[in-house]
Amino acid sequence: MAKIPKHIGFEEKGKKAERSTDVYLPKGGAATFCEQCKAVYRNKRWSMEPPGPGSSGKGARKTGGVCPACQRIRDANPAGVLTLSGAYFLEHENDILNMIKHLEANTRDKNPLARIMEISQEKDVLTIATTDAKLAQKLGKEIYKAHKGELNFQWSQAETFSRVNWNR
Repeated sequence: MAKIPKHIGFEEKGKKAERSTDVYLPKGGAATFCEQCKAVYRNKRWSMEPPGPGSSGKGARKTGGVCPACQRIRDANPAGVLTLSGAYFLEHENDILNMIKHLEANTRDKNPLARIMEISQEKDVLTIATTDAKLAQKLGKEIYKAHKGELNFQWSQAETFSRVNWNR
């Protein structure tokens, strides 16, 4: 196994991490909430408040806007695309789709911005568009763990978009 030099992939000490260039992320820190999905943005984090007294964005200002995930869905601009294909996929399509929906629900509990935008199928290829690049990667990795096959990743330069291909 080849050794990776220590300087590759690591930032120098004392340097600040680069700010995200994702235009969908809010710039300010003011508390707001999404009028569509009711996600709340507070302390630079999006979350889903549990139902009950004090929920529905109490203390958050109503901006008439939507969260980054709802905006991506509205713009039809995914942050990640997962493609599943092959004869094995067709034989196990229902199991794999159930697994994907379960993983997305669990992930969405922790990160309300990580959602499946659309699932489409053309012949033996299923394409899943996601609002979060890491969600597409996570789904691909979990399918690979459970069903093996071939898994390939492609990232954009700024890593705000990922394309994941799984085949078996």
